[in-house]
Amino acid sequence: MWLRTRVTISESHRRSHAMLVLRGWSTASEVYWDGELLNRNGWLGPQGEQPGSWHQQLALSPARAQAGTHTLLVRVSNEQFAERPWQPTAVLTTGALHLAQQQAAGSSAMLIIGMLVASALFCGLLYVGFARQRSYLSLIVYCGLHALIIYAGLLGAARDASPAEYFLFVHDVSYLALLANNLCLLTYLVLEFRLPQGRWWLAGTLAFSVAAYGWLPVNPHFVVFTVVLVAAGLVAVRLRPEASGWALAGIVAMAGLTFMGYLRLLPLAYYWGIVCFIGIMAISIGRQLVQRYREQQEAQLRSVRLENELLRKNIQPHFLFNTLMSLQELIEENPKQANQLIDALAAEFELVSSIAEEKLISIEEELQICRTHLRIMGFRRQSEFVLETRGLLGTEQVPPATFQTLIENGLTHGYAQRGTGRFVLTKEPLVRGVRYRLFNDSDAAACSRPVVEGTGSRYVKMRLEESFPGAWHLRSAPVNGGWAVEIDLLEPSR
Repeated sequence: MWLRTRVTISESHRRSHAMLVLRGWSTASEVYWDGELLNRNGWLGPQGEQPGSWHQQLALSPARAQAGTHTLLVRVSNEQFAERPWQPTAVLTTGALHLAQQQAAGSSAMLIIGMLVASALFCGLLYVGFARQRSYLSLIVYCGLHALIIYAGLLGAARDASPAEYFLFVHDVSYLALLANNLCLLTYLVLEFRLPQGRWWLAGTLAFSVAAYGWLPVNPHFVVFTVVLVAAGLVAVRLRPEASGWALAGIVAMAGLTFMGYLRLLPLAYYWGIVCFIGIMAISIGRQLVQRYREQQEAQLRSVRLENELLRKNIQPHFLFNTLMSLQELIEENPKQANQLIDALAAEFELVSSIAEEKLISIEEELQICRTHLRIMGFRRQSEFVLETRGLLGTEQVPPATFQTLIENGLTHGYAQRGTGRFVLTKEPLVRGVRYRLFNDSDAAACSRPVVEGTGSRYVKMRLEESFPGAWHLRSAPVNGGWAVEIDLLEPSR
């Protein structure tokens, strides 16, 4: 086939040392300027055709580069590569300008490679240092593959005289890497912002990439994928506007810079778009890290306050005063029981001090605290209180002094005139979690006035929120024969 175009050189743009640069001609060709053969690249013919080099630099003499209209004619064949996307270019420039452009492109490419490698290392540190978050792995692959693609392009530029088959191989590998990068970027958005139906997003994009491979050039594929990324960014903004807004801004910036590259306004525009996206995401991640650090600091302060609250609650003055008064009476009336009360009181203080700094303790430790406290209250009131358990395995983890606090509330409000008391702690499985039910046979059900939330109830809720943020429910109400408190601990939603 013959490809023909007109080239107009004005008097003001008349150039010395003009050069015609042809790139991406993945077949054999013959180049003619004003009807004169400039170069034969490879061998054209019905038999034994041989493709030439990928890149041609053809110097034009001053006589050929005169002002006026010229005809560029290229005879090419598609015998070898009829099924491949074909995007050849022909540019009229000067030798000095072409050399300067190559040097600038090489410097820019090395700078972009350095930025991408640094970004990949940064994401690696984030992955190792922050709970091995899988979304950071996607960014590591995304930055690393793009750095390799640019480096392969630099190697190819150093081998412009190589056969076209070499560049077609590099083109195929780069195309596959770009498809993989697109999936990595979408995977990052799906994992980082927990997009609903994330698997369908990825499966649909993968199916399109496989179907389009081989017949759809890179540029149209990127346009389609950009639409998918913007749609995913809009969904993420609706779900998590604070963090995902930065990601959407980065996607739009990357698409805008890439479009500038299509218009030939900026060399390596696509890769500069990637650097811009990574930079914006680095700002977003930095803001998230600052927020996470503040939350951790607040959580530590809250934990310290809870530890102090637990210790204060168990050594509060009126508790000690009432216990010591009971002890004084027992020393005179029943020295043996007085010794037992002292042992129980010491055991409770030792248990509480040993678990005060823990976020979660075993249910066995919690039950030991509860039974010790019931024993102390039994001595104080000359009563008998028992604790029964049902359905517990012994390996459960609960916040410290949770049930002990609920038992203490039951003793305070429901057993003012009672000499005996029975508590029953039951564990029941739920569809997505477990339920603990603490029943006592107190007189609270007969109380008509509403129960005001006190220090103990607030302590329990704070402990539950610290250990199971947003994944718990607490209810208390009179039931047949007494009072019941239910605590639901739910599994985190995926």
